[in-house]
Amino acid sequence: MTKDEIRLVLDACLQRESPGLESPSSEEWRSLEGRYACRIPAEMRDFIDLMAEYEFPGDILNVGGRSNNGNDTIELTYEFESKENPTWSAEMIPFYSIGNGDYFCVSSLQCPESPVYYYYAEQGLFKHYIDSFKDWILELPRFLS
Repeated sequence: MTKDEIRLVLDACLQRESPGLESPSSEEWRSLEGRYACRIPAEMRDFIDLMAEYEFPGDILNVGGRSNNGNDTIELTYEFESKENPTWSAEMIPFYSIGNGDYFCVSSLQCPESPVYYYYAEQGLFKHYIDSFKDWILELPRFLS
């Protein structure tokens, strides 16, 4: 799925963001991938890059500290959950905070072809949500409606 194809899906279900936000830099992506020793799915990279252009309900976690939406970073969220939450799996990389401790994640052990997982904080459980990040993007119009 190309970045333009992702943009078409986002145009169908999201409002455009006020100008001034920046996508993560190449160095920030390399740092994140180095931190988790994996290649992030291409669709996830493109989706997060595009979050500089769209308003998204909930908190899409940031990569790096450039001018962004003010949400926490993936690394900060991971560090917090890893230290404070005994049921957090070390392989899970959060990218979307739903609230109340629930997250959408990808698995560093399965990247770049990772399914998307949902973490249920109340149950302390990760469950397979959908087979790929591409499929997760394609489900967004239904999920957000």
